[in-house]
Amino acid sequence: MEEQLNTEQNYNSFENPKPVRPFLMEAFCVLSFINAGFQFLSNILWFLAYNIMQELGESEEYYEMMEKFAPDMEEVEATMQSQLAISRMSYLLMALLFVGSFIGVLYMWKQLKKGFHIYAISQILILIVTAIFVTSVTGTSILGSVILTAIWIGIYYIYSKKYMF
Repeated sequence: MEEQLNTEQNYNSFENPKPVRPFLMEAFCVLSFINAGFQFLSNILWFLAYNIMQELGESEEYYEMMEKFAPDMEEVEATMQSQLAISRMSYLLMALLFVGSFIGVLYMWKQLKKGFHIYAISQILILIVTAIFVTSVTGTSILGSVILTAIWIGIYYIYSKKYMF
């Protein structure tokens, strides 16, 4: 009886083989997992430590201490002030959007097409939030982020057509 069950299971898995995820798709997903995880941690830490960082940004003692480690103190101070010019809530919003991005990549890893949609929507919302809260305050360009996001969404779109269901 058990042999018959095993034979039926093997036969069914032979009829409906699970599609093989290509190596490049695995590599892209791993890179996206790393990026989403790092960005989540970075944004959530900035959200949680925002008040402390604000106090440090106003402290002369902090900049005196940093002179020992950083050769260009003007750059350190400018970076700190630009980070603090960004709204605290935007860090939380970005962290949540990167969770969405992570979930999208997780579904794509499982070869589910809905993962592509979740990932693409999360990435587009990340660009919008960045444009509203970051580039409008710091005056930096969003063009590089738009190009990279378009490339990654394009790559995942191509793979979603071939390998996801």
